[in-house]
Amino acid sequence: MHTDSSARAVLPAVVKLALLALALGGPLKAEGREPEVLSPAQSGETTPVAQPPEVSQTPSHRPIQPAFGAQLALVSPTNGGLRVAAGAPGLALGLHGTWILPRGLRLRPRLDYTVFGAETRTSTALPLPQSLETKVSCLALGVDLLMPLGGRWALGVGVSEVRWSVVSTNTVTPTLGGSMTQTGTSHWTRLGVGPVLTFKVNNQLELEGRALSSHYGFQNQPAITAAAGLLWRF
Repeated sequence: MHTDSSARAVLPAVVKLALLALALGGPLKAEGREPEVLSPAQSGETTPVAQPPEVSQTPSHRPIQPAFGAQLALVSPTNGGLRVAAGAPGLALGLHGTWILPRGLRLRPRLDYTVFGAETRTSTALPLPQSLETKVSCLALGVDLLMPLGGRWALGVGVSEVRWSVVSTNTVTPTLGGSMTQTGTSHWTRLGVGPVLTFKVNNQLELEGRALSSHYGFQNQPAITAAAGLLWRF
């Protein structure tokens, strides 16, 4: 009888504990539920966000930007035939553009107009003394290809189409008196080619030395000039 009364006393306590466990959730396996998986936001953890791959902003090629300018040069005839007709050194004015090519090469289209000093030759042979005055000029349209030598120097070659013009004024003064003057202009278009050497002073100024080998006249005589000039970039 003592044992039975003890069991009856313990049983209500066990039942109360079991009901309390069920109310608090109890063991998950006893409920037959699967464990709940918490999201990163619920667990308080942060997940790194994948960043898109960076796109390179460097262009695949360097754009070729032209630069334009003007040039001024002192031009001297160097061969005998041209010196006879042209006489004194002349002055050249022109315009140019410069394009920077790969490997530092420079392409320079240019237009040059050159006027030489007048030359006068006289003859006192009787009975018709006379004088002949000639004025030589040329208009050259061409292009230079320059290769850098390192630093500020560049060496290249120039090719151009040259239109030569010679204005002749022939004055005859007969010994019997009076005078007669006849004027005419002749033109010839010939190929010109020659070396070019430049020195860059700064971004706006450049010194230039060049030679030109061409031909002119009805007999296609040689015409060779040497020039020292200054190029100015706009």
